[in-house]
Amino acid sequence: MIIGIPKETMNHEHRVGLVPSDVERLKKSNPKHQILVQAGLGEIIGFTDVMYKAAGAEVVPEAKTVWEKAELLVKCKEPLEPEYKYLRKDMILYSFLDLAYSKELAQALIDSKVTSICGETIPGPKNNYPVLLPMSEVAGKLAAQLVAEYFCTNRGGMGILIGGCAGVPPARVVVVGGGVVGMNAAKTLVGMGADVWVLDIDVHKVATHPLVVDNKVKLLYATEEGIQIALKGADAIVGAVLVTATQTPKVIKHEHLKLMNPGGVIIDVACDLGGCIETIHQTTHDDPTYFVDGILHYGVPNMPGVVAKTSSICYSNESMPYVLSIANEGWREMLKMPGALMGLNAYDGKIGLKTVADAFGMPYIDAKTLIN
Repeated sequence: MIIGIPKETMNHEHRVGLVPSDVERLKKSNPKHQILVQAGLGEIIGFTDVMYKAAGAEVVPEAKTVWEKAELLVKCKEPLEPEYKYLRKDMILYSFLDLAYSKELAQALIDSKVTSICGETIPGPKNNYPVLLPMSEVAGKLAAQLVAEYFCTNRGGMGILIGGCAGVPPARVVVVGGGVVGMNAAKTLVGMGADVWVLDIDVHKVATHPLVVDNKVKLLYATEEGIQIALKGADAIVGAVLVTATQTPKVIKHEHLKLMNPGGVIIDVACDLGGCIETIHQTTHDDPTYFVDGILHYGVPNMPGVVAKTSSICYSNESMPYVLSIANEGWREMLKMPGALMGLNAYDGKIGLKTVADAFGMPYIDAKTLIN
Protein backbone atom coordinates (compact mmCIF):
# COMPACT_ATOMS: atom_id res chain seq x y z
CA MET A 1 0.00 0.00 0.00
CA ILE A 2 1.09 3.56 -0.65
CA ILE A 3 0.83 5.54 2.60
CA GLY A 4 1.22 9.31 2.52
CA ILE A 5 1.93 11.74 5.36
CA PRO A 6 1.65 15.42 4.33
CA LYS A 7 2.49 18.49 6.39
CA GLU A 8 -0.40 20.11 8.20
CA THR A 9 -1.62 23.42 6.78
CA MET A 10 -3.67 24.79 9.69
CA ASN A 11 -2.21 27.90 11.34
CA HIS A 12 0.75 26.94 13.54
CA GLU A 13 -0.17 23.25 13.36
CA HIS A 14 3.09 21.33 13.61
CA ARG A 15 1.90 17.87 14.61
CA VAL A 16 2.78 14.96 12.34
CA GLY A 17 0.60 12.00 11.41
CA LEU A 18 3.29 9.47 12.31
CA VAL A 19 6.63 9.95 14.05
CA PRO A 20 9.73 8.30 12.51
CA SER A 21 9.77 5.34 14.93
CA ASP A 22 6.19 4.46 13.95
CA VAL A 23 6.98 4.87 10.25
CA GLU A 24 9.69 2.26 10.85
CA ARG A 25 7.16 -0.05 12.55
CA LEU A 26 4.78 0.38 9.63
CA LYS A 27 7.49 -0.36 7.07
CA LYS A 28 8.67 -3.44 8.98
CA SER A 29 5.10 -4.75 9.17
CA ASN A 30 5.21 -5.09 5.38
CA PRO A 31 8.37 -4.08 3.51
CA LYS A 32 6.28 -3.68 0.34
CA HIS A 33 4.58 -0.60 1.80
CA GLN A 34 5.66 2.62 0.12
CA ILE A 35 5.59 5.45 2.65
CA LEU A 36 5.68 8.98 1.25
CA VAL A 37 6.55 11.82 3.61
CA GLN A 38 6.42 15.48 2.63
CA ALA A 39 9.79 17.21 2.96
CA GLY A 40 10.11 19.12 6.19
CA LEU A 41 7.20 17.26 7.78
CA GLY A 42 8.62 17.25 11.29
CA GLU A 43 11.71 19.45 11.03
CA ILE A 44 10.42 22.14 13.41
CA ILE A 45 9.90 19.59 16.20
CA GLY A 46 13.12 17.65 15.66
CA PHE A 47 11.85 14.84 13.40
CA THR A 48 14.14 15.41 10.43
CA ASP A 49 13.87 14.18 6.87
CA VAL A 50 16.99 12.12 7.54
CA MET A 51 15.17 10.35 10.38
CA TYR A 52 12.19 9.56 8.15
CA LYS A 53 14.46 8.24 5.41
CA ALA A 54 16.26 6.04 7.92
CA ALA A 55 12.87 4.73 9.02
CA GLY A 56 12.14 3.60 5.47
CA ALA A 57 10.12 6.50 4.10
CA GLU A 58 10.59 8.28 0.80
CA VAL A 59 10.76 12.06 1.24
CA VAL A 60 9.01 14.00 -1.53
CA PRO A 61 9.12 17.78 -2.00
CA GLU A 62 5.45 18.63 -2.52
CA ALA A 63 2.23 17.95 -0.65
CA LYS A 64 0.46 17.48 -3.99
CA THR A 65 2.50 14.36 -4.72
CA VAL A 66 1.76 12.88 -1.30
CA TRP A 67 -1.97 13.50 -1.60
CA GLU A 68 -2.29 12.28 -5.18
CA LYS A 69 -0.31 9.08 -4.76
CA ALA A 70 -1.49 7.99 -1.32
CA GLU A 71 -3.94 5.13 -1.01
CA LEU A 72 -3.95 5.71 2.76
CA LEU A 73 -3.35 9.31 3.83
CA VAL A 74 -2.43 9.80 7.49
CA LYS A 75 -2.57 13.23 9.04
CA CYS A 76 -3.54 14.77 12.36
CA LYS A 77 -6.02 17.59 11.70
CA GLU A 78 -8.89 17.71 9.24
CA PRO A 79 -8.29 18.69 5.61
CA LEU A 80 -8.75 22.41 4.97
CA GLU A 81 -10.68 23.80 2.00
CA PRO A 82 -7.63 24.03 -0.34
CA GLU A 83 -7.06 20.30 0.28
CA TYR A 84 -10.62 19.17 -0.53
CA LYS A 85 -9.68 18.80 -4.18
CA TYR A 86 -7.31 15.96 -3.27
CA LEU A 87 -9.98 13.81 -1.65
CA ARG A 88 -11.11 10.95 -3.87
CA LYS A 89 -13.07 7.71 -3.86
CA ASP A 90 -10.05 5.39 -3.91
CA MET A 91 -8.41 7.09 -0.91
CA ILE A 92 -8.61 6.20 2.77
CA LEU A 93 -8.22 9.28 4.96
CA TYR A 94 -7.11 8.75 8.56
CA SER A 95 -7.21 11.93 10.67
CA PHE A 96 -9.11 13.96 13.21
CA LEU A 97 -12.09 15.77 11.66
CA ASP A 98 -14.22 17.74 14.18
CA LEU A 99 -16.93 16.92 11.67
CA ALA A 100 -19.89 18.01 13.79
CA TYR A 101 -18.71 21.62 13.50
CA SER A 102 -18.10 21.72 9.74
CA LYS A 103 -20.89 21.13 7.27
CA GLU A 104 -18.53 22.21 4.49
CA LEU A 105 -16.07 19.42 5.32
CA ALA A 106 -18.88 16.90 5.61
CA GLN A 107 -20.08 17.92 2.15
CA ALA A 108 -16.54 17.56 0.77
CA LEU A 109 -16.37 14.01 2.15
CA ILE A 110 -19.70 13.23 0.51
CA ASP A 111 -18.80 14.82 -2.83
CA SER A 112 -15.43 13.05 -3.05
CA LYS A 113 -16.76 9.67 -1.83
CA VAL A 114 -13.55 9.26 0.19
CA THR A 115 -13.40 6.62 2.92
CA SER A 116 -12.76 8.58 6.09
CA ILE A 117 -11.58 7.01 9.35
CA CYS A 118 -11.47 9.44 12.27
CA GLY A 119 -9.35 8.67 15.33
CA GLU A 120 -11.27 11.00 17.64
CA THR A 121 -14.54 9.04 17.28
CA ILE A 122 -13.05 5.60 18.01
CA PRO A 123 -14.19 4.59 21.53
CA GLY A 124 -11.71 1.72 21.64
CA PRO A 125 -11.92 -1.48 23.72
CA LYS A 126 -12.13 0.45 27.03
CA ASN A 127 -14.56 3.08 25.73
CA ASN A 128 -12.00 5.77 26.62
CA TYR A 129 -11.33 7.11 23.09
CA PRO A 130 -7.63 6.17 23.08
CA VAL A 131 -6.54 8.41 20.18
CA LEU A 132 -8.40 11.45 21.49
CA LEU A 133 -7.48 10.85 25.14
CA PRO A 134 -3.86 12.09 25.06
CA MET A 135 -4.81 15.14 22.99
CA SER A 136 -7.40 15.95 25.66
CA GLU A 137 -4.75 15.61 28.35
CA VAL A 138 -2.42 17.90 26.42
CA ALA A 139 -5.16 20.46 25.79
CA GLY A 140 -6.22 20.53 29.43
CA LYS A 141 -2.73 21.04 30.76
CA LEU A 142 -1.97 23.63 28.09
CA ALA A 143 -5.18 25.51 28.89
CA ALA A 144 -3.98 25.96 32.48
CA GLN A 145 -0.67 27.33 31.23
CA LEU A 146 -2.52 29.73 28.94
CA VAL A 147 -4.65 31.03 31.81
CA ALA A 148 -1.46 31.93 33.67
CA GLU A 149 0.03 33.49 30.52
CA TYR A 150 -3.01 35.64 29.69
CA PHE A 151 -3.26 36.93 33.26
CA CYS A 152 -0.06 38.85 32.50
CA THR A 153 -0.36 42.47 31.40
CA ASN A 154 1.86 41.97 28.36
CA ARG A 155 -0.75 39.48 27.08
CA GLY A 156 -3.78 41.67 27.79
CA GLY A 157 -4.48 40.52 31.33
CA MET A 158 -4.92 42.31 34.63
CA GLY A 159 -1.52 41.36 36.02
CA ILE A 160 -2.59 38.48 38.25
CA LEU A 161 -0.16 35.86 39.55
CA ILE A 162 -2.16 32.66 39.33
CA GLY A 163 -0.94 31.23 42.63
CA GLY A 164 -0.97 34.53 44.50
CA CYS A 165 1.69 35.14 47.12
CA ALA A 166 2.00 35.90 50.83
CA GLY A 167 -0.72 38.44 51.59
CA VAL A 168 -2.41 38.20 48.14
CA PRO A 169 -4.99 35.51 47.29
CA PRO A 170 -4.58 33.17 44.31
CA ALA A 171 -6.65 33.46 41.15
CA ARG A 172 -10.05 31.83 41.13
CA VAL A 173 -10.45 29.61 38.07
CA VAL A 174 -13.64 27.78 37.07
CA VAL A 175 -13.30 24.64 34.95
CA VAL A 176 -16.49 23.78 33.03
CA GLY A 177 -16.53 20.01 32.55
CA GLY A 178 -14.92 17.33 34.69
CA GLY A 179 -13.73 14.99 31.95
CA VAL A 180 -10.17 14.36 30.76
CA VAL A 181 -9.60 17.93 29.55
CA GLY A 182 -11.18 19.52 32.58
CA MET A 183 -9.49 17.46 35.26
CA ASN A 184 -6.08 17.77 33.62
CA ALA A 185 -6.59 21.52 33.53
CA ALA A 186 -7.67 21.41 37.18
CA LYS A 187 -4.66 19.30 38.16
CA THR A 188 -2.27 21.76 36.53
CA LEU A 189 -4.07 24.78 37.97
CA VAL A 190 -3.98 23.30 41.47
CA GLY A 191 -0.26 22.65 40.99
CA MET A 192 0.19 26.35 40.22
CA GLY A 193 -1.66 27.32 43.36
CA ALA A 194 -4.97 28.50 41.91
CA ASP A 195 -8.33 28.35 43.69
CA VAL A 196 -10.07 25.85 41.39
CA TRP A 197 -13.80 25.20 40.99
CA VAL A 198 -15.18 22.46 38.71
CA LEU A 199 -18.69 22.38 37.19
CA ASP A 200 -20.17 19.17 35.78
CA ILE A 201 -23.62 17.72 35.13
CA ASP A 202 -22.50 14.31 36.49
CA VAL A 203 -20.85 15.10 39.82
CA HIS A 204 -20.85 11.43 40.84
CA LYS A 205 -18.51 10.65 37.96
CA VAL A 206 -16.09 13.36 39.05
CA ALA A 207 -16.50 12.82 42.81
CA THR A 208 -14.01 9.93 42.92
CA HIS A 209 -11.22 11.94 41.26
CA PRO A 210 -8.25 12.40 43.63
CA LEU A 211 -8.49 16.19 43.36
CA VAL A 212 -12.05 16.04 44.69
CA VAL A 213 -11.39 13.33 47.28
CA ASP A 214 -8.45 15.34 48.64
CA ASN A 215 -10.51 18.57 48.66
CA LYS A 216 -8.12 20.32 46.28
CA VAL A 217 -10.95 21.51 44.04
CA LYS A 218 -14.54 22.55 44.71
CA LEU A 219 -17.07 20.51 42.71
CA LEU A 220 -20.52 21.91 41.89
CA TYR A 221 -23.45 20.86 39.72
CA ALA A 222 -23.45 22.65 36.37
CA THR A 223 -26.89 24.11 37.10
CA GLU A 224 -27.77 27.79 36.92
CA GLU A 225 -27.31 28.02 40.68
CA GLY A 226 -23.95 26.23 40.53
CA ILE A 227 -22.77 28.47 37.68
CA GLN A 228 -23.77 31.60 39.60
CA ILE A 229 -21.91 30.46 42.73
CA ALA A 230 -18.76 29.40 40.89
CA LEU A 231 -18.45 32.40 38.58
CA LYS A 232 -19.06 35.09 41.20
CA GLY A 233 -15.62 36.66 41.59
CA ALA A 234 -13.92 34.28 39.15
CA ASP A 235 -10.78 35.42 37.37
CA ALA A 236 -10.85 32.80 34.61
CA ILE A 237 -12.90 30.07 32.97
CA VAL A 238 -11.59 26.98 31.19
CA GLY A 239 -14.21 25.46 28.87
CA ALA A 240 -13.78 21.69 28.77
CA VAL A 241 -17.06 20.15 27.60
CA LEU A 242 -17.14 17.36 25.00
CA VAL A 243 -20.10 15.53 23.54
CA THR A 244 -18.61 13.16 20.97
CA ALA A 245 -19.62 13.77 17.33
CA THR A 246 -21.98 16.58 18.38
CA GLN A 247 -21.64 20.35 18.61
CA THR A 248 -20.82 21.41 22.16
CA PRO A 249 -23.73 22.71 24.28
CA LYS A 250 -23.47 26.32 25.48
CA VAL A 251 -23.12 26.02 29.26
CA ILE A 252 -21.86 29.53 30.06
CA LYS A 253 -24.11 32.25 28.63
CA HIS A 254 -23.19 35.81 27.70
CA GLU A 255 -25.06 37.10 30.74
CA HIS A 256 -22.80 35.06 33.05
CA LEU A 257 -19.71 37.07 32.13
CA LYS A 258 -20.81 39.92 34.39
CA LEU A 259 -20.27 37.64 37.39
CA MET A 260 -16.54 37.45 36.69
CA ASN A 261 -13.95 39.89 37.93
CA PRO A 262 -13.11 42.68 35.43
CA GLY A 263 -10.34 41.70 33.04
CA GLY A 264 -11.02 37.98 33.37
CA VAL A 265 -9.78 35.30 30.98
CA ILE A 266 -11.67 32.57 29.09
CA ILE A 267 -9.90 29.63 27.44
CA ASP A 268 -12.43 27.41 25.66
CA VAL A 269 -10.81 24.12 24.71
CA ALA A 270 -14.15 22.98 23.30
CA CYS A 271 -14.13 25.66 20.59
CA ASP A 272 -13.13 23.08 17.97
CA LEU A 273 -16.72 21.78 18.22
CA GLY A 274 -18.37 25.15 18.77
CA GLY A 275 -17.36 25.79 22.38
CA CYS A 276 -19.25 25.64 25.68
CA ILE A 277 -19.05 29.42 26.19
CA GLU A 278 -21.74 31.35 24.31
CA THR A 279 -19.39 34.23 23.47
CA ILE A 280 -16.56 32.11 22.05
CA HIS A 281 -15.65 31.91 18.39
CA GLN A 282 -12.70 30.26 16.71
CA THR A 283 -9.44 32.18 16.41
CA THR A 284 -5.91 31.29 15.30
CA HIS A 285 -2.50 31.07 16.92
CA ASP A 286 -1.51 34.21 14.99
CA ASP A 287 -4.49 36.15 16.34
CA PRO A 288 -5.68 34.12 19.33
CA THR A 289 -7.68 36.51 21.50
CA TYR A 290 -10.47 39.09 21.52
CA PHE A 291 -12.54 40.83 24.19
CA VAL A 292 -16.24 40.65 25.02
CA ASP A 293 -17.45 42.88 27.87
CA GLY A 294 -13.86 43.35 29.00
CA ILE A 295 -13.25 39.59 29.27
CA LEU A 296 -10.36 38.17 27.22
CA HIS A 297 -11.43 35.18 25.08
CA TYR A 298 -9.06 32.58 23.60
CA GLY A 299 -10.61 30.32 20.93
CA VAL A 300 -7.82 28.50 19.11
CA PRO A 301 -9.18 25.11 17.94
CA ASN A 302 -5.81 23.36 17.49
CA MET A 303 -4.20 24.18 20.81
CA PRO A 304 -1.99 21.03 20.95
CA GLY A 305 -0.44 22.05 17.60
CA VAL A 306 2.03 24.37 19.35
CA VAL A 307 3.26 21.64 21.70
CA ALA A 308 3.57 19.44 18.67
CA LYS A 309 6.41 17.15 19.69
CA THR A 310 4.64 15.88 22.79
CA SER A 311 1.32 15.74 20.94
CA SER A 312 2.72 13.96 17.89
CA ILE A 313 4.33 11.19 19.92
CA CYS A 314 1.01 10.56 21.68
CA TYR A 315 -1.12 10.77 18.54
CA SER A 316 1.19 8.55 16.51
CA ASN A 317 1.48 5.84 19.16
CA GLU A 318 -2.25 5.65 19.80
CA SER A 319 -3.08 5.70 16.08
CA MET A 320 -0.67 2.92 15.16
CA PRO A 321 -2.94 -0.08 15.91
CA TYR A 322 -5.55 1.35 13.56
CA VAL A 323 -3.11 2.49 10.88
CA LEU A 324 -1.37 -0.91 10.91
CA SER A 325 -4.69 -2.69 10.58
CA ILE A 326 -5.84 -0.49 7.69
CA ALA A 327 -2.52 -0.85 5.85
CA ASN A 328 -2.14 -4.60 6.33
CA GLU A 329 -5.71 -5.91 6.53
CA GLY A 330 -7.93 -3.18 5.10
CA TRP A 331 -10.25 -0.63 6.66
CA ARG A 332 -13.16 -3.05 6.97
CA GLU A 333 -11.05 -5.34 9.16
CA MET A 334 -9.94 -2.32 11.18
CA LEU A 335 -13.58 -1.50 11.92
CA LYS A 336 -13.93 -4.98 13.45
CA MET A 337 -11.37 -4.12 16.12
CA PRO A 338 -12.94 -3.70 19.58
CA GLY A 339 -14.66 -0.34 19.81
CA ALA A 340 -13.53 0.82 16.37
CA LEU A 341 -16.82 0.85 14.46
CA MET A 342 -17.58 4.53 15.13
CA GLY A 343 -14.29 5.45 13.47
CA LEU A 344 -15.99 5.40 10.07
CA ASN A 345 -17.01 9.01 9.44
CA ALA A 346 -17.70 8.81 5.71
CA TYR A 347 -17.92 6.23 2.93
CA ASP A 348 -19.07 6.34 -0.70
CA GLY A 349 -20.82 9.67 -0.41
CA LYS A 350 -22.51 9.04 2.93
CA ILE A 351 -21.78 10.11 6.51
CA GLY A 352 -21.02 7.36 9.02
CA LEU A 353 -22.04 9.29 12.15
CA LYS A 354 -25.81 9.46 12.54
CA THR A 355 -25.75 12.54 14.77
CA VAL A 356 -23.79 14.45 12.14
CA ALA A 357 -25.83 13.16 9.21
CA ASP A 358 -29.08 14.11 10.96
CA ALA A 359 -27.80 17.54 12.04
CA PHE A 360 -26.73 18.45 8.50
CA GLY A 361 -29.53 16.65 6.64
CA MET A 362 -27.06 14.41 4.83
CA PRO A 363 -27.23 10.75 3.77
CA TYR A 364 -26.21 8.25 6.46
CA ILE A 365 -24.60 4.84 6.26
CA ASP A 366 -24.46 2.37 9.14
CA ALA A 367 -20.91 1.02 9.38
CA LYS A 368 -22.27 -2.32 10.57
CA THR A 369 -23.67 -2.97 7.09
CA LEU A 370 -20.17 -2.75 5.61
CA ILE A 371 -18.46 -5.37 7.75
CA ASN A 372 -21.05 -8.15 8.01
